[in-house]
Amino acid sequence: MARIRTLAFLLLALTATASLAVNSCGGGGGGGYGGGSPTEPPRPAQVITVQVKDFSYEPKSITIEPGDTVRWVLSGSDHTHTVTALNGAFDSGAVFTGSGAMFERRFDTVGTFDYSCKSHKLCCQMQGSVRVGSNSPPPSPGYE
Repeated sequence: MARIRTLAFLLLALTATASLAVNSCGGGGGGGYGGGSPTEPPRPAQVITVQVKDFSYEPKSITIEPGDTVRWVLSGSDHTHTVTALNGAFDSGAVFTGSGAMFERRFDTVGTFDYSCKSHKLCCQMQGSVRVGSNSPPPSPGYE
C-alpha cells in the first residue's frame, strides 16, 4: 500500500511539474506556433477578367498574385485582336474574332508582363500589362 501511495505521489509531482513548465514557456499565449498569431490559410487563386473592347484592354493594367489567372474576353468589337506578351511569354493568336471569345493564362512567375495586340499596337496603342506580385516593377511607359 505504501508503494502505491509513493507512485501516486510521484505521478502527481510529475504532472504538476509538467504543467508548470508548459504554462511558463512562450510568454504570452497567442495560440500559434512560436507564441505569435495563427497563420492565415493560403489565399485561393483568383480569375481576373480584362475586357477586349474596340481598340483597348479594360482595365489596361492589373496587379495580381502568383497563381492567379487572367481571362481576356472580347466584347463589342468587329475587329480581330490578339493578346501577345512583348517578351514572348504568351500569345493568344487571333482568337478574338467574335463577341465572347476569350483567352486565359495562369501566372505563376513574379514579374511584369507588358502585352499588346499584334494588329493594333502601332496604330491604336492597344497595349496593357499584368504585374504579378505587388513588388514587381511597374509596367513600361504606355503599358500602365
